[in-house]
Amino acid sequence: MSQQHERYVGTEDLERGLVPTPLRGVPVITGIAIAALLLFNSQGLLGWTERLSSSPKNAWIASRAADWHDLMTSIGLAQPMQHIRAWLSD
Repeated sequence: MSQQHERYVGTEDLERGLVPTPLRGVPVITGIAIAALLLFNSQGLLGWTERLSSSPKNAWIASRAADWHDLMTSIGLAQPMQHIRAWLSD
């Protein structure tokens, strides 16, 4: 009778196919995340720009963020995040 050794999850056999993501993939992942936030969380961008210190440059940035939020609202991309915020605040 041969003795079988019990193996646990995380053994070399299971990890053989796992390869760490190369660092060169980080800018692509970051770009996708930023694009998603710009499209679907324009309200968050607007709130962040409104909290910036008062200066002409920051006022210009806040104005562009407000324009962006208005555009995202008008085409319907801001509504899902607004519904999620409302649902979480209940």
